[in-house]
Amino acid sequence: MFTRAGKYINKVLSYPSNVLSAAGMVAMVFVMMAVVVSVLSRWLFDSPLRGTWDLVTLAFAVLVWGPMAMAALKGSHTALTFVLDRLPRSPRLGIELIIALLTSAMLGMLTWRLVAFAIRLGETISRTGVLKIPYEPFAYFAAAGCGLMALVFLARIPGIVGKIRKEQ
Repeated sequence: MFTRAGKYINKVLSYPSNVLSAAGMVAMVFVMMAVVVSVLSRWLFDSPLRGTWDLVTLAFAVLVWGPMAMAALKGSHTALTFVLDRLPRSPRLGIELIIALLTSAMLGMLTWRLVAFAIRLGETISRTGVLKIPYEPFAYFAAAGCGLMALVFLARIPGIVGKIRKEQ
């Protein structure tokens, strides 16, 4: 029962994770193209592209926070499990459960603070230096990516509980 619930939750979370991951890929291509165009324009016309720094800085917010949930969903994020893998089954699953709970709680708090930060950015009307692009949507994007990653770690809990109850 718990294992099926975990698989269903992962299936539900895979679509928004794919969307944010795709946004990260688009941001990566954009960063590469913007830097290349700016360098070529500096070399050919002795004048760099105006606002490249603003665009690349904002694109990195999407690039960093976009694919995080997908990496966690697929289990391809960095994890140091060399000690955990050597433990017997019961203590290992208990520690995995504690890690999933703590990680989802910390990411949930970080999401809350990012939303509060985005609201404050909207109230103060903070913008980039050259192009005057508002920071607020990018802070909300970071909060969405972080919140989705918190949900991914929270979705691991039913699967771990199912393994503890020996459902698999």
